[in-house]
Amino acid sequence: MRRAPLLAVVALVAAVTLPSAGAAPKANERVLVVLASTGSRPYTVADVQQAFAQTNAFLQRASFGQVHLDSDVTPWLTGLTAKPSCGANDGSVDSIFEPARREAAGAGFDAAGYDTVVYEFPDARCGFFGATFGRQIMLTREPTVDLLAHELGHTFGLGHAMGADCVDYLRCALEDTGDTLSPMGSGSLDYSAYEKSLLGWIPAQPRVTAPRSYVLAPPTGRSKLAQALVVETSRGTWWIEYRAQPFRGLVFRFVDAENHSAPYDPSAILILKPTKHARPWIAKGESFRIPLSWRVTLAKVSATQATVRFR
Repeated sequence: MRRAPLLAVVALVAAVTLPSAGAAPKANERVLVVLASTGSRPYTVADVQQAFAQTNAFLQRASFGQVHLDSDVTPWLTGLTAKPSCGANDGSVDSIFEPARREAAGAGFDAAGYDTVVYEFPDARCGFFGATFGRQIMLTREPTVDLLAHELGHTFGLGHAMGADCVDYLRCALEDTGDTLSPMGSGSLDYSAYEKSLLGWIPAQPRVTAPRSYVLAPPTGRSKLAQALVVETSRGTWWIEYRAQPFRGLVFRFVDAENHSAPYDPSAILILKPTKHARPWIAKGESFRIPLSWRVTLAKVSATQATVRFR
């Protein structure tokens, strides 16, 4: 249920004007963290600093050293006269953030000088843990690496990582944050190869156009090998990646040509049950039939690469 509260952002979006999404992250992302309340201090400044330090380490690993998170954390600003509300407001995000922004400016922190501003409102009356509006993030609980990786991903332009039990997700449940592997869903392992490609962390990946075998490396580390295989169909694009930890298997995600995730990039849908087994990957020797396309078999596996056969 960690991600479930994030879905409640829909209620807030209905009442505010949503700014455009962010762009791919800069090499050095400057982030201001504003701790604001009507008097409570439920966690320490040091706790927040540690969470952002851990998130910085996660982003550096995920981006292969291409992104560094440089964060400043304000002391607790306890001068808010009213608890932030996600219900009634004047129709703009600023109606929620402006009081805390003024408090931060009074303490010597100019929000305009940062790429992203994170507002920590522990006593906010909202039904979600985190929500992102352009380059501004609102959190209603103590930050964790998973929560920050998710909301910062939105500022980079990423949409939710979805999940579906079956290939024809129109006939089965489509979960908005159902990807159990990506932090843009309900997972915590790493961003997907599709997401890393959108962010420019890995180069363009090869398109499968012929029935043959391909060697594939996991997208979790640097490699000169392909880190995803892309299959174009009339319904959309399939992204196939190999994961060696904590399992060794092929993962299949589908980007629907009709999927509109504005203001974010189109979302990928993780196939949660590509075989009869209750797991989101195929193991060595197993196959998956891409609708209207190839039959894909995981032929060989190791800690560093896999051989994938297309027929």
